[in-house]
Amino acid sequence: MVTQIEQMLVEAWEKFCHYYDTKAPRYQDSWLPKLKKEQAKESHWICWDENDLTFHIGRFFYDILKEKKESLFSDIEIHFEKMVNSINFRGYEFEGRLEKLKEKLDGKEPKVDMIVAYENRPYRLLLCAEVKCLRGTKYERPIPMINADITKLRAYRDQDSRIAKKVVFILFDDYYYCHDTETASKIQERLDEIRNENGITVLYHTSEAKLENY
Repeated sequence: MVTQIEQMLVEAWEKFCHYYDTKAPRYQDSWLPKLKKEQAKESHWICWDENDLTFHIGRFFYDILKEKKESLFSDIEIHFEKMVNSINFRGYEFEGRLEKLKEKLDGKEPKVDMIVAYENRPYRLLLCAEVKCLRGTKYERPIPMINADITKLRAYRDQDSRIAKKVVFILFDDYYYCHDTETASKIQERLDEIRNENGITVLYHTSEAKLENY
């Protein structure tokens, strides 16, 4: 069951990637006057920010969920930007372990970007995902940001907190792949390390398609 949920999220991600790769080239090609390549590199279409990215993944996930006929899928929902604390998860089987979770995260209550859970069963969360949409702002430090999210995902999954059954890291690079190949390579190297060392599912895509017509 949990593996199926993870596969559904992967499929939703693949649908988003196809959607982006199909639509983004149309925007830059139809802009009047036509954008120069450097202007297109600076443009952000479809996902103006991280919230847009999680929304698109969520809508594709629900499309896939609607096709499931088995009753075990009927009470599943996806939630965004939720604090993991006793206010939101009172009565859940892991409520007593939330203080341990805070200890692991330097005394902070974490906010999860995306949660998949049963609505009528206070069990461990089926899946937690952290989502990053990189845009190259001056405050952005990609590798430390990735590491911080991986620390949270490990804490959700590990045996002494056991908040979530599955954890996924999602990254959409809407800047470095097109602007800064050195940093883009470091990002990809770090994601490979995470895949190999931590057993965390990693989903990655870039906005390369917005330059397709140049």
